[in-house]
Amino acid sequence: MCWGEKIIFMKKFIFIFLAVLIISCNSSKIDISNSSKYYTDSIYSNSLQEYRLHNIYLPKNFSKKNQYPILYATDGNKMDVNNTTKILLDSLIENKLTPPFIVIESHQNSKIADSTSTTNGYGMKIYNRYRYFDYVPNQTLDPILKKRFNNHMNYFVSELIPKIEIQFNQKNTKENRFFYGVSNGGSFGINMLNSNPNIIGTYICYSTIGGDIQSMNWDKKINYPKLYLQYGNQEPVFLKNDADYLIKKYTELNLFCEINSFDGGHDNVIWKEKFISTIKKTIK
Repeated sequence: MCWGEKIIFMKKFIFIFLAVLIISCNSSKIDISNSSKYYTDSIYSNSLQEYRLHNIYLPKNFSKKNQYPILYATDGNKMDVNNTTKILLDSLIENKLTPPFIVIESHQNSKIADSTSTTNGYGMKIYNRYRYFDYVPNQTLDPILKKRFNNHMNYFVSELIPKIEIQFNQKNTKENRFFYGVSNGGSFGINMLNSNPNIIGTYICYSTIGGDIQSMNWDKKINYPKLYLQYGNQEPVFLKNDADYLIKKYTELNLFCEINSFDGGHDNVIWKEKFISTIKKTIK
């Protein structure tokens, strides 16, 4: 092969290589866009003066041109174990048990906030994390921690939700937004339902602990959101008392609630099972 032929051969090789590379890249882009996505993002909260993380689930073939129901959840960094959240959501949608929907899971702040003077049954101090002050209204004497609950509520309602819906070009209404929370995260949901009734239309709350639920004020003129609440028959009796109180209030106001007990205790495995059965009949 002469030198000129070698140059022609090399040019052909490079052309073929680039063509294959371009096709390969385009194929990868197609595969990525045609699959669901589950990843972690962040937002700086002016209310809390800190960055807050959240998980984002986008269904297969997601497009900003389309509108989707959005489920907002607490305790996002406790949600996913071995990628089970993505697998679960993919399964619900692919089997047509729900339409495609977006999920936003706001992480808890698990850093130690203070040691307080509270002790357990063994006389050991209980170390409260910021999560507790974010989710539960409390009577702490610390002037900064005392503001955490209201500041976190403002972050969730006025910062996280608008930011997400602008980011993904979603023009959602109350009826197209959903909430999911368990334990303290669930009681935070009940407080949001009561104090900000026009933001989210349906709440799914399990084993709600804290929140001072029975001291809430209810206005007969307000159309409060739908409530799906469950608690375990092996959990403390105050969960049943709070549930009975909510049944009474919703009945008085002639509003929809579905409140039941399940066989078990404060158990994440049970919560996930109940979530599947509830989400199938709420997001349609």
